[in-house]
Amino acid sequence: MILIAPNSFKECADSITIAELIRNNLVTLTKDELIIKPISDGGDGFLNVCKFYFGGETINYKVSSAYDDSKIVCPVLYCEKRKELYIESADVLGLKVVPMYNRNPLRLTSKGLGELLKQIQSDIQQTRFDVRKVFLGVGGTATIDMGIGLMGELGLKLLNDSGKEISVLPENFSLVRCISYKPIKFSFELIPVIDVSNPLLGLKGGVRVFGPQKNADEETIQIIEENFNHLINILKNNGLVILSNSLSGAGGGIPAAFQIFYNSNLMLSSDFIEFHLGLHEYSASNETEYVVTGEGAYDYQSGFGKGVGVLLKLFGSSSKKIFLVCGKMGSESVRNLPKNILPIELRKYFSSDYESVVNYEEGIKRACCEIVKHLNF
Repeated sequence: MILIAPNSFKECADSITIAELIRNNLVTLTKDELIIKPISDGGDGFLNVCKFYFGGETINYKVSSAYDDSKIVCPVLYCEKRKELYIESADVLGLKVVPMYNRNPLRLTSKGLGELLKQIQSDIQQTRFDVRKVFLGVGGTATIDMGIGLMGELGLKLLNDSGKEISVLPENFSLVRCISYKPIKFSFELIPVIDVSNPLLGLKGGVRVFGPQKNADEETIQIIEENFNHLINILKNNGLVILSNSLSGAGGGIPAAFQIFYNSNLMLSSDFIEFHLGLHEYSASNETEYVVTGEGAYDYQSGFGKGVGVLLKLFGSSSKKIFLVCGKMGSESVRNLPKNILPIELRKYFSSDYESVVNYEEGIKRACCEIVKHLNF
C-alpha cells in the first residue's frame, strides 16, 4: 500500500488537490493500493483538510481585513455531529489575503479574528448551532501582533501615559503604559493548532525566524521584539504572564494571546496530524509499504513542526520507504535526511522557480514517474 499524504504547495494548490494529482498519476503506473490522506499543520488549506476528514457545513462571516477597515468574507467549518467548529487563521490574516503592498507587519492587526470569534459566540448564544470546541488553525499569517489586535475586539484596551486609548497596532505598542481588560467569555473550548513549536521571542523565536517571510526586515524585527517585551512586562505586572518563554511564536504570536487571556491549551501540529487526522494508524500498520509526502518548499523551517516535518518524524524512524516531493529544497536539509527518504525536487524539471510553480501539475507527473522507478530503492 502507498500512503499519499502531502501538505499544501503554497502558490500552487492545497494538499487535497496535490494528493489527488499524485494518486491520479500513480494509478496508471502501479498496481499498488493507493490511499490519500492529505495533511495540514494549521496553515493554508487547514479548512479544506478538515472538511475532507470530518465533513460539515461551511458558514461565511464578514470581518475586517488585517490592513484597513474593509470587510472580507471568512469561511468556517461547522461539524454538527462532532459539535466542533474549524477556523483557518490564514483566511482572515493570511499572506494570501494581504496584498504585497500592504505587508508592513507594524501596521497589520489580527482584529478580524477577534471579530470572527465574537460573532461565533453570538451565534452560539442565539442557538444558531451547538459548538463545544473551536479548533483554530494557526499558520500562514501576515500579522505579527502577538494576538493583541484580536484581543482589542474581545475586551482589551491599550492606554497611553495620559490614560487615552490608542490604536491596537504593533507600531503603537511602545506607547502603552496601562492595559485595561474586561474579558468576553467563550462558551466553547478554544484550541489553537500551531504549525511551529518556536517560542515567541529570541534567536529561535517566531518573530525572528518567520518575520522575514512576512516582509519584516531586521529593523522591523527589532522594533517588534522590543515592543512585545514592553507589553509582556506590563502584563507581568498585572499578573497575566508568568513565563514569557512559554509563549508560542506561531502565527505572529496569535496563540500567545489565547495562552495569556484564556489559558488555552495549544495543540501541536504533530498531535493534530497523528491523532486528530489519524495518521498514526498508518505508521503502525505493516500494510503501509511506501509514503509519498511533500510541500512547496522543504528547508530548515520544516523541522519546527511543519506538516511534512511531522510526517517524516512519524514514518522516518520506521522501515517505511518515503518519497519527499517538494517544489524546492534546501541543500543542507536534504543532506541530513535518513537513507529511507528519497527527495524529489520539482524545480529540477524546469528552468526557473516561476516555471515550476505554474507547471506544478507537469512536475508532479514527472515526479510520479520517478517514484515508480524507485519503488524498490
